[in-house]
Amino acid sequence: MASRGYRNTINRLARRDTESTLAGLRSFINASRWVAPTNRYVGNTVFKLQQEIDAGQVPHPKDLSQYIAASSLLHCTDGWSYLGKAVLALLRGDPHRARHLAYYAELRAATSLLATEGVGVFSTHHFALTAPNVATQLASGGGTHRFTWDVLSHWSTLRKSGELFARLVKPLGITLEQWFAGMGGSTAVAPQARAWFQQWGMDLQSFPDDRDARNISSYQPDGLPDTWQIKAHDAVEFVKELWTALEPVGPTRFEAIDNQILRASIEGVFKGRGGHDARAHPALFEAFAKSVLTGQGLSAVAQTHLLDFITRKISPNDSLILIRAQDSAQISDHGAEAVIARAALLLRIASGSTTDLFQAAGLKTTSLAFWSDSLGKARGLWETTGSTDATDLWADIDPLLKDIVVFQGAFPTAQQNFHLVGEKLGHAIIPLGGCERVAIWGMTA
Repeated sequence: MASRGYRNTINRLARRDTESTLAGLRSFINASRWVAPTNRYVGNTVFKLQQEIDAGQVPHPKDLSQYIAASSLLHCTDGWSYLGKAVLALLRGDPHRARHLAYYAELRAATSLLATEGVGVFSTHHFALTAPNVATQLASGGGTHRFTWDVLSHWSTLRKSGELFARLVKPLGITLEQWFAGMGGSTAVAPQARAWFQQWGMDLQSFPDDRDARNISSYQPDGLPDTWQIKAHDAVEFVKELWTALEPVGPTRFEAIDNQILRASIEGVFKGRGGHDARAHPALFEAFAKSVLTGQGLSAVAQTHLLDFITRKISPNDSLILIRAQDSAQISDHGAEAVIARAALLLRIASGSTTDLFQAAGLKTTSLAFWSDSLGKARGLWETTGSTDATDLWADIDPLLKDIVVFQGAFPTAQQNFHLVGEKLGHAIIPLGGCERVAIWGMTA
């Protein structure tokens, strides 16, 4: 938990202060800049903060607060970039590098999410927006990794975290708060939201096992005592499932993940209210699920289809991403996949929170074209100018997933190895590592 030195400040933070601060950057963003050219923290940020603090000076509150507000989208973008590089490493049979890179994807997802709430993470000195355009230094909470986990863990226990989660997840364009309006709204899903925040950020914990797992992948030589080897079939299947879960469908462009969260939420609320497991009491659960779906304005066909999904008559298994997110990060067949899964889920929430923040600040999607155009060009998604249209961005990925299906059908599981993956799917490996496209469609929804 966060130390008492800054816990009370975190409790009092108001998201509207970050929204107001970001709104003050509208003229700069419309002019294709994130902050004013005179902002003293645009370069060498940590060094300048340390220099000021060592000299007994108070960091410039407006410049720093605007930096924190703008950083929310950029941290999230970097998180998706790290995730893509983790996918590349996984497809090359390198789980240590995959886990290392996925860890930093998870870290950036957390720092992005905290930035939308007004918290800036800067090495050993950390700040929070206590008013519009006012960044106040927090009592020391340790280094980046420990501080980020401590604050995320504490923030997840607060009512506002559950409210945010219930507002961001929108299956069929309907917020979780609306789905459970008759049962308390966001309060009904708050316990699960808290558990998910802590699960999806669990690799940031300072517990010895988790930190040792990261250190082994980051600093120790692979091969002593043995090289960590994974199965090519499992890696390819996981990447296929990951991209399938990220297909940009629905108003939030995260429909597949949101539907999975809705099903798990309904099952969780059902168990919380009556103590019954949904799968052990199918008739009772179906009646409960129907009560949740009724009154949401769905057509009869849509409601029947969704009810069949919720009750597991169709797609009975959870997404592999949700399954792996529960696994250990230790050296095993799926340790690297577990961290990638958790990072992807936390990035989905960070992307939604960033989008929500920018919309609340009155910033339109069109004003972010300078960012998406530059990002896509820099990462090789296009040569000159691209598109934020989700259909266009997905068009590059969909045929590659079909190629994977063909590959899996052509070669028995036992015959699949990473040399064969490179030979038959080499054309797909680099594009499937381009998760920056998810940042673009996820934050321009």
